[in-house]
Amino acid sequence: MTPLVFKTSRDRFYVNFWIGVLVFITLSLFLSLLFTPVDYLQLFIVGVIDLLVIGFMVWLAVDLKYVITEDHLLVKGGFIKSKINYSDITKITRNPNIWAGYRVLFSRDAIEVHYKTGLWSSVIISPMEKEAFIEELKSRNNRIYVEPREMKQL
Repeated sequence: MTPLVFKTSRDRFYVNFWIGVLVFITLSLFLSLLFTPVDYLQLFIVGVIDLLVIGFMVWLAVDLKYVITEDHLLVKGGFIKSKINYSDITKITRNPNIWAGYRVLFSRDAIEVHYKTGLWSSVIISPMEKEAFIEELKSRNNRIYVEPREMKQL
């Protein structure tokens, strides 16, 4: 069976926030150099450190995906990988608190996958096709409780 890859949803807030973090890191690294005489070796070292940190952060942001394989869900963001067996998944929460816990997402439109194993016992993700993703997980473990959609008030 070919793995199903679900890309992450991205929203403007997260993109702007991430860019702000990258600018802040760069400014904080180079700010100390403004108050000292220019030493090209220091400038080079700070530049290399900045490129490594920024490259690492961009890798985390660009390489976000959720892969449904034959026997587990793979949550991947850069070097971060979590393998979650379908039998360990207990619940899917809609509209979780995206500011706390283990998050591998780039959008506020997210779901939380609860499972029996792991350090955090849940991961907050933002698949682009949320409903199709949930249905795929349910087809692999029909005991997963899926929190119902909120009813819109008239």
